[in-house]
Amino acid sequence: MDYNVLFPRFHLAEIEDQPWCPEVFRTNTHKFLARFWKASTSSKGSPALQASQILVRELGGLSKASEYTFVDSCAGAGGPTPVIEPILNERLRSVGLNSVQFKLTDLWPDLKAWREISSHSKNISYFEYPVDATKAIRLSGDNKECRMYNLCFHHFDDPAAERVLLSAIESSDAFFIFEMTHRTFPSLLNIVLINFQVFFTTVYDWWWSPLHLIFVYLIPLIPIMNAFDGLVSCIRGRTADETWDLLTRSSGLSVEEWEQKHGWELRSGREIVLPPFGTMYWCAGIKKPN
Repeated sequence: MDYNVLFPRFHLAEIEDQPWCPEVFRTNTHKFLARFWKASTSSKGSPALQASQILVRELGGLSKASEYTFVDSCAGAGGPTPVIEPILNERLRSVGLNSVQFKLTDLWPDLKAWREISSHSKNISYFEYPVDATKAIRLSGDNKECRMYNLCFHHFDDPAAERVLLSAIESSDAFFIFEMTHRTFPSLLNIVLINFQVFFTTVYDWWWSPLHLIFVYLIPLIPIMNAFDGLVSCIRGRTADETWDLLTRSSGLSVEEWEQKHGWELRSGREIVLPPFGTMYWCAGIKKPN
């Protein structure tokens, strides 16, 4: 698929990835990302709603989707799971199907956030111990397992991303990569708009802490950090071909071999989910029944 990328990919470092990054910055970023998934500037609904529709469509419909347990492999503070879960399960129940389970995992579990999320839904649970997305560990028991990588795949450098893909192939039955940052003109424009919003959402999230607000706006570190990390996220974005090349390098098998000999269907697409510029790029792998 032609993504009209503007420049080559470079794996630069984001501030959020650094061990010295202030916790208040990570918290602010997680709050903003959680809000992003619920936002809507389209008649099609929020990004989370549209992501759930992509999941159902690509898995083969509601009946097929009901066979999976959905594992958020890099959940952070919860990501879109608290929004996608009720949307998807309401659709399943409306046609007489059972609810599906969602599981939160991360190399750095945010247990405080996850406890709050799981307390509001019996269909969301979490693993308290660190789960490394680069290692092949099946987490769904006897159910089919669908891995989700929500706005996180660009954080992995090429060797780690290769291991993540191979892990998904070896120990799950489907996987989806959702990204909103890319090396395209619309994506860069969207980052500019998002960083204007950060100034306002910071006030909303931290109004009770005047000292924090003074710190942010007299020395505007959080908006500057968000702008920097947003730009780096775009520079880190991968096209579908670049993603599948990683799988080929890690396994030694071509896309055609994965599809014809090993029963995996590898697909990709993009959809505008936050007009005018907010585009969701996705890659998916679905293992065909034997």
